[in-house]
Amino acid sequence: MPEPLLIARDLGFGYVAEGNTTFALDLDTLDVRPGEVHALLGPNGCGKSTTLRLLAGILTPRHGEVVLLGRALGRLPRLELARDLAFLPQQVVPLFPVTVAELVLLGRHARQAGLGLATAEDRATAARAMRDFGLEAYAERPFDTLSGGERQKALLASALAQQARVVLLDEPTTALDLHHQVGLLRILRRAAAEGTAFLLATHDLTLAAQFADRATLLVGGRRVATGAPSEVFTADRLARAYGEKLRVLSDPATSAPIILPNVETSTAPSQSEIRNPKSEISGLASPASGFLSRGRYATVLTAFAAAALLVGGFAPFFGAESISVGPALHEMVTRDPSHWAIGTQILALRVPRVAMAALAGMALAVVGAAFQSVLRNPLAEPYTLGIAGAAALGAVIPISLPALAFAMGPFSGVQVWALAFALGSVFLLARLCRLGWIGRSVTGLLLAGITLGLTSSALILLVRFVAAPLTVSALDRWMMGGIEVTGWRDVFAAAPFALAGIGALLLRARDLNQLEFGEETALGRGVEAARARRWVLVGGSLATAGVVSVTGPIGFVGLLVPHLVRRLVGGDSRLVLPGAIFSGAALLIVADAAARSISIAGRGAELPVGILTSLVGGPLFLALLMRKKW
Repeated sequence: MPEPLLIARDLGFGYVAEGNTTFALDLDTLDVRPGEVHALLGPNGCGKSTTLRLLAGILTPRHGEVVLLGRALGRLPRLELARDLAFLPQQVVPLFPVTVAELVLLGRHARQAGLGLATAEDRATAARAMRDFGLEAYAERPFDTLSGGERQKALLASALAQQARVVLLDEPTTALDLHHQVGLLRILRRAAAEGTAFLLATHDLTLAAQFADRATLLVGGRRVATGAPSEVFTADRLARAYGEKLRVLSDPATSAPIILPNVETSTAPSQSEIRNPKSEISGLASPASGFLSRGRYATVLTAFAAAALLVGGFAPFFGAESISVGPALHEMVTRDPSHWAIGTQILALRVPRVAMAALAGMALAVVGAAFQSVLRNPLAEPYTLGIAGAAALGAVIPISLPALAFAMGPFSGVQVWALAFALGSVFLLARLCRLGWIGRSVTGLLLAGITLGLTSSALILLVRFVAAPLTVSALDRWMMGGIEVTGWRDVFAAAPFALAGIGALLLRARDLNQLEFGEETALGRGVEAARARRWVLVGGSLATAGVVSVTGPIGFVGLLVPHLVRRLVGGDSRLVLPGAIFSGAALLIVADAAARSISIAGRGAELPVGILTSLVGGPLFLALLMRKKW
């Protein structure tokens, strides 16, 4: 008998609510061997899903251990673990659009490096998985347009594309009709014949008896029996487990148990052949257009970058004061700055302003895109978690209290205070999550962030209320948001924080793709979800604080741009994040050029760009919502 690949010994776990244990699992032993299909059965609430989460390393047992390939599960890095262990939870719902081909290829995450561009092996493996489930014709179909059964097949194909030696499946036949249930289990049997081990939780006793090599029956969080289905499925044992008298018959063809309810009449299940007619396509499918190739990546980014550079090149020549382009450029190159004409001096002031607009747009847009993915919330942006609000609060303190203003080289006290408050808000949120005071879910994190943002806004109003009249005027102008830098000093001061934060987010683009499907799915594919989330939050804080301390709060850029980019390139974060960087830069450059071209009521005062982005961004986002029909 082969040695088990996965072994659980003396596992103890419990769910606690209001100080009381609401469910306790006490599993003495469970193992999964190479080449077998092992069924995990039992009534609702017996601990099947909890057992799978413990075996996948998603839950931490109170005592006992799980050993994978001779090594304790808790000591394995998540990415290494995912190469040998795959886990598919009951429900997986991506947040943003993804095609079937992209979804299946995401199962290759643990076997990719760098940007994660699909290799020939990745494409062949994904294509084979889609062929096995009859999904070739659906390769370019958006996942959210599939039926429930088709979605389940696509998720199962993604799990098999992971090519792990042990695969844990939680209710894999959910939403599948009998025809496709049998088809799925035949695929599992074929993979098991090649050495893969499967442990699947299911409620279908008869189907498990037909296809499983062994079965484990759980009742009340304890293992009742393990063995061949014919040994485990006795009438007395099943009656005690399910609280219902069942009839255990024998299949005349295979001698496998058939479990029927104790009613007067029943209908025997069909044993029809399972082959999806759409899967009769010879050879491996080649849905290459659904994969992110190096060529597509370069093409898309080049297009976005070219558009941003084009906008940035023309923007300095637009404003309330017209500039003669040729003479101004000639003077900047050939003459001493002390002899420049007015138009040339204006141009010299606008260039760093355009650079600051580009930097702010880049930071706000990419932070919004990353937060929407990591929080699985399409309304997330730099202000959602209260980070921008905390940075604004930090910035208004030295503005209203000059005694607290100072300079540290190129960095002003406003920036230092803004950064400190932004990072402090992230630390507070992380601490609250770790202590369990707001729960560990994304929803608790969002609610806490919104609360911090509202509290920061209230404190800003308090500072404004007690400030001197001239200070109130400065605070009001700063809170409107504006790109009113007068030189390169502010740009150079904001750039280190913004660029460091943007870089941190780009490094997590692949992880964000996985986190959009939920933490459990991401963990099962090798992503250290908690670490990735901290990385994104800290990087987003750096980028946000860096620009907010200079520009003040500028709304809608971080909310609108990511959604526009996803409409153009799809939901892959490896494209969305850099696309948002260039699109955000272009958008804010255009908005700032428009704002400085508008004279308010003949007063000659420029319209603050924060007002303009909100006035234009609101209707645009509303139109986007009506078209998407969220």
